[in-house]
Amino acid sequence: MEDKKIIREKILKIRDGISTDERKKYDEEIFNKVIKSEYYKEAKNIFIFVSYKTEVDTHKIIKKALEDGKTICVPKVISKKDGMYGAKINKFSDLKPGKYGILEPGIENEKVNEQDIDLVLVPGAVFDMQGGRIGYGGGFYDRFLVKLREDVPKIAIAYNVQIIDKVPMDELDVKIDGIIYNG
Repeated sequence: MEDKKIIREKILKIRDGISTDERKKYDEEIFNKVIKSEYYKEAKNIFIFVSYKTEVDTHKIIKKALEDGKTICVPKVISKKDGMYGAKINKFSDLKPGKYGILEPGIENEKVNEQDIDLVLVPGAVFDMQGGRIGYGGGFYDRFLVKLREDVPKIAIAYNVQIIDKVPMDELDVKIDGIIYNG
């Protein structure tokens, strides 16, 4: 079985190659699937990543969820060693570029109790339909997701090019419960 690092590099190269026009079309399709999903409709407290570079655009989802009166929390990275936590945002402009250039909340944003979260929209590089996920190699999400209630849906949002037959999984890897994707 191929090494995770090799698979990640290969799939990210493909994802990076999606044209701007295709990406806009796919992002719109994924946005509509997310907001029409039962996961979204039933969730009051959503933890969602803030998209960066060639990830599926979550900015529109975040803005819509805030409009819909949902509580939105996003990742706030502490450090590679200490991981991240969820911080509540009240408006999209609460987000500012963090140390990796990714938009994140400030330290003034309230830390959310992981037990209050009832939907997580998960980023990643590669996924499979059995719940396998390859992230970006930092282990931030695997360490965060284990703090949630077991009944919380962990749903990846991705482009269809990011889905493969089988992702190699380690014992510390947390499985996802589903994928919302284009196509």
